[in-house]
Amino acid sequence: MTERRNDTPDVFWRSWDSPSPRGAVLIVHGLAEHSGRYEHVGRFLAGHGWAAYALDTRAHGRSPGAKVHVDDFAEFLEDVGTVLGRVRERHPGLPLFLLGHSQGGLVVLQYALRHPEDLAGIVVTSPLLAAHPSLRPSKAFGLAVAALLRIAPRLRLPSGVDPCTISRDPAVVKAYVEDPLVSRRVSPAWYAALRRAQAEVRAGVGRLGVPALVLATPDDRLVDPEAIRRFAREAPAGRVQESWWPGLSHELLNEPEREQVLAAIDGWLRRRLQNTLIDR
Repeated sequence: MTERRNDTPDVFWRSWDSPSPRGAVLIVHGLAEHSGRYEHVGRFLAGHGWAAYALDTRAHGRSPGAKVHVDDFAEFLEDVGTVLGRVRERHPGLPLFLLGHSQGGLVVLQYALRHPEDLAGIVVTSPLLAAHPSLRPSKAFGLAVAALLRIAPRLRLPSGVDPCTISRDPAVVKAYVEDPLVSRRVSPAWYAALRRAQAEVRAGVGRLGVPALVLATPDDRLVDPEAIRRFAREAPAGRVQESWWPGLSHELLNEPEREQVLAAIDGWLRRRLQNTLIDR
């Protein structure tokens, strides 16, 4: 289904219904991918009593826009807010949660910092707080991107994502490589927007006002695990629960152990819901 707006690009989103949901969860995908890769996550959540939703942020998947080109991550936040508003209309009074992966995890953290009143809690997997040290751009690359921002902000540059690093499941890697809705390139403007979003989240961690579950692997080869640990340390006491999965690859939700990861998320959501009811 598609939510149409008059003054901004359309946003494609999908839903998985649950007969009597206890809460609603909106899934925010990662870099250069789309909501269709979370079909199994939506089905799992709906089967465990959650109204599940997922969107394609602008410039991704089935939503319009030059692929993986944005001038600022505020555009992603606007899309999240729009779909979250529709979820709220469908489920008035239900607690709302965000679940974001990688770039989507960064977007979710940004949204939580700006709009904590909208959320009962957030879950992020392998959040892109910083690139893995082996992937960090050189000074020369940074200068080149700065120059391109002035003359060709929409130029297509390699994303740097090696499909073999996303999952240990060969079927997942094959599907990723063959997926026509997955992009392998990004724009210079996206690179600059990413750096600003990361800086905003780093600066704001001390005022995180929403309970958060952070799931990650120390063996991630795309994002920096130490940046995730540092974020959890610097958050207000008791605000962030860490869940580490040694041996897994970047896409925890697409690993052979995905059912265990999903069960951990469901358990945290249920506990958070109980705490919310107690707080009321």
